[in-house]
Amino acid sequence: MSRKAKMYAISSVVFFTAVLFVVSVLYMEQSIIKYKKDLEKESLRTSSFVLNGLLHSFEKRVSDILLKEDLSVSRLDELNQEFLQFCSFVVWMDLDGNVVKDLGKLPTDDLYNDLLVQTVLYEDYGTFLTDLYPLSEGLQIRTATILQSSEGEDLVFVSGTMLPKEFFSEVERVTQRKAFFVSKAGEIFGEGFAVDKGVLKKASESHSPEIHLTTDGKLLSVIAVFDFQEWNLRGFLINYLQIEPFKKSIFRLQLVGFFLFLVSSISLVVGILVVARKGARGLRFLPLFSFPLFLTVLYIFIFQIPGTMQREYANYVESTTKVLSDWGKIYFENRRFEDVKRLMNVQVMLSQNGNIVLSTFGKGISRTLEKWRSSYEIGNVEVGKVRVNKVDFTYWKMSSGERTFIVLKEETPLVNSVARVRLLGVIVVAVFVTFLWIFSFAIKNAERPRFLRATLIGYIFLAPALIHLIWWAVGPVAFSMILAFQRWNVVDPAKPFVGLDNFRELFRDKLFWNAMKNTALFSLQVPISMFLSLLLAIAVNRPTKSMALLRTVYYLPVVTAGVSTTIVWRWIFNKDFGILNYVLGIFGVPKIPWLTSPNTALIAIMLLSIWQSLGSQMVIFLAGLQSIPQAFYEAASIDGANRFQRFSKITLPLLKPTTMFVLITSVIGSFQVFTPVYVLTQGGPLRSTDVVFYHIWEAAWIELRMGYAAAQSWMLFLVLLVLTYFQFKLFGKESWQQYF
Repeated sequence: MSRKAKMYAISSVVFFTAVLFVVSVLYMEQSIIKYKKDLEKESLRTSSFVLNGLLHSFEKRVSDILLKEDLSVSRLDELNQEFLQFCSFVVWMDLDGNVVKDLGKLPTDDLYNDLLVQTVLYEDYGTFLTDLYPLSEGLQIRTATILQSSEGEDLVFVSGTMLPKEFFSEVERVTQRKAFFVSKAGEIFGEGFAVDKGVLKKASESHSPEIHLTTDGKLLSVIAVFDFQEWNLRGFLINYLQIEPFKKSIFRLQLVGFFLFLVSSISLVVGILVVARKGARGLRFLPLFSFPLFLTVLYIFIFQIPGTMQREYANYVESTTKVLSDWGKIYFENRRFEDVKRLMNVQVMLSQNGNIVLSTFGKGISRTLEKWRSSYEIGNVEVGKVRVNKVDFTYWKMSSGERTFIVLKEETPLVNSVARVRLLGVIVVAVFVTFLWIFSFAIKNAERPRFLRATLIGYIFLAPALIHLIWWAVGPVAFSMILAFQRWNVVDPAKPFVGLDNFRELFRDKLFWNAMKNTALFSLQVPISMFLSLLLAIAVNRPTKSMALLRTVYYLPVVTAGVSTTIVWRWIFNKDFGILNYVLGIFGVPKIPWLTSPNTALIAIMLLSIWQSLGSQMVIFLAGLQSIPQAFYEAASIDGANRFQRFSKITLPLLKPTTMFVLITSVIGSFQVFTPVYVLTQGGPLRSTDVVFYHIWEAAWIELRMGYAAAQSWMLFLVLLVLTYFQFKLFGKESWQQYF
């Protein structure tokens, strides 16, 4: 290798590893921060859970006193004194809004016309409604109900208390994030600051957490807080943390990556120097020197980035455990399961004596619980993992007597994020292997610059077609491979990674294997259609005036729209009015229910397919016949060979490559039959025409199970691959070598 070539090689390696490093570093930061933002939304939900827990706690304390006491008008003063131990005001009113008794400082003179009180007037006795009110002196919790006194009077009860200042420090303790509240009017409660109005508006419109990064490096998560009717906006609960410490931890990971890429680059440069000294024989050492770069890519994309995501998720699980340990009991004792589901974006189940008696899952899903794996306990909460409907969940268990409350959080976002990172790692490895192959080719031909230049120019001209092929062929194939390992449903936003579960289900699916059996039976028409098309090709392989017209007539079914011709054949196969039964009836054959009997429906589709494929197969055989030199037939005739001998000894052997091509493409086509089945029978009757391609379509577009359909497609691909291999072996090497 010349000095110039060596410098080019070293420069290429350094440039490639530098690009790979930059891509890895940028993707590392982007993917981890994106996942961090998603977790911030979930952490904010735990803060909202604590806030609502305070409201429920206050409501429960009030209701416990009211529902166990004798509500006599003469005892209201005594009751008020008991309430003032934890309330800032108490007021009793009649149904007209006249104050019967009150104590403490009322928040407003017109409390009767407050929406909370007006709503209580239309509720049943003993129904408690609680809401949050931003006031100038702080956040106030109010609860109201309507009760009947022992004297028979209807009384409206309203009480309130100020949200304890410890609330924000409590949120910080369990979530490790600062918290504050911003009212609808813009008042700030807690250690907060002004927040961009656009972010607040977006949070109020979306009714879900929003993330915003401020110019001074604060990562805000904002959620709108609405009234008890979930209609009127009260304000915004906000969590925030400084992003810089988190970015510093990412930077430390990037430094590790930089060191690994530097070592890998040096190793590759050493490999180039070894190849330069040993010549082409040294190329076998190049994979060895490139191995450190291969390990670096695997480490970053398979272990480092996913490991960081999993640690962040573990921190979220731990903080959620603390929240449930402190506040979960309030929700579960009052059976506020829907509140838990809504606030924390989880599923909830109630188990009694080991049996599920209540669940927010869909009907029947609770019975799919399997593989409980306990991890640790914090307080009275057990944390672990469980599979529900083949999807991983994190669970939190809290026991109270014979009852067990179970909160389940789907791990799909984490699993999918990790899977995307690892998929990118596989792509990077593929790019690296491609680079190594191109690099080895360039080194091997380093002394032939004109050849390398010509090769480069050739691939530049091929680039548009290659890019098109990769984008529209390789891309969809790769995407279908991803789908095959996911529970990918069009209407379900969650797309969990399920591993080999789709393929396990496939092997247990009797309907799929019935479809595969029907497809194999349908493929028996291929030899028949090939034999007939070969006879047609021989018949029209004559230089007469009518041959051009006959060839056109025979080829017409190929270029005619498949759906329209299939509809015509539906009438041909009609039991009562079809022309086929009419012709057979002339010979005394009784009427045959071609499309309505399980015994004949598949045969009918085979007849239609034979007719449709005759033209294309005939043209290919005709091309093969016309490529055979006429001198062979003339020599055979001189030697006394008859027509059958010429056909068997000359035509058939020399048509082997053509026959192999027709057979392979026809078998593949028969395994992909769809239009006749879709138009004529829809897989019936009794699934006698349910072929594998129609079965895949049904799984994808009727059941909307794209992941399972992709798994079936890959199984079909493997079957066709095996069949094609055996067909190659059957015809021998001399039949297919001319195609390569």
